[in-house]
Order: sequence, then structure tokens, then C-alpha cells
Amino acid sequence: MILNRMTTSFSVIMMIFIFSCSTQKKSDLSEEFRQQKEEMVEEFEKLEANIDDAIDDIEDKMNINEGPVERNLEEAKEDLEEKKKDIQRSLSKAKNATEENWKEIKKETGDIFNDIESEFNELKKNIDSKL
Repeated sequence: MILNRMTTSFSVIMMIFIFSCSTQKKSDLSEEFRQQKEEMVEEFEKLEANIDDAIDDIEDKMNINEGPVERNLEEAKEDLEEKKKDIQRSLSKAKNATEENWKEIKKETGDIFNDIESEFNELKKNIDSKL
């Protein structure tokens, strides 16, 4: 009888321990997800702001330059506006991501971010070299 109670008590204690550990793991994963999501959103917002600044700079330069330079600037502005749309779509996906689809969204939007950031930096170099 005493052994039976001890076994039952031990079982209950073990179940509580296992439950608390699994809850802690889930909580840790939730915190990691939240933190990664916030960081990604912040990076997209920074890149979007940089693109906005570059568009503003181009518009200022378009007011000064004419002819072929102005046409090049118009093309660069159109490219930047397309990249901004891509950023906004990815930003929306990142903001709406759930823990269940986070890995997929993180990879997809991370790849897009890297591509756009690289293309943006290359475009800025080209603009600067043409002026």
C-alpha cells in the first residue's frame, strides 16, 4: 500500500516535471520566434527606409539633370520602386507569420531580403558612377 502510494506520487511528480519542461521548451520557442520575427521586420523596415531615401535623392537629381542622365535616373527610380514593392510584400509576410509557418516564411523572405539588398547596393553604385 505504501509502495503503491509512493509509486503514484512519483508518477504524478514526474508528469508535472515533464509537463513543465515541455511548457518551458514551448515558451522558449515562442520567445525565439517572436525575437526573430521582430528582427526580420526591423531589417525590412530599415531597407525600405533606405530605398525611400534613395528614391528621394534620385528625384532631387532628376530636377537638376536633363537628357540621358535624367532617363537613367528615371529607370533607376522605377527599379527602386519595384524593389520597394517586393520589400513591402515580404514585410507583410513576415509581420503575419505564425510559429507554424515561420521556418518557411523566414527562408523565403530572408532570401528575398538578401537579393534586394544586394541589388539595391549595386544600383546605388551604378547611379553614383553615372553622375
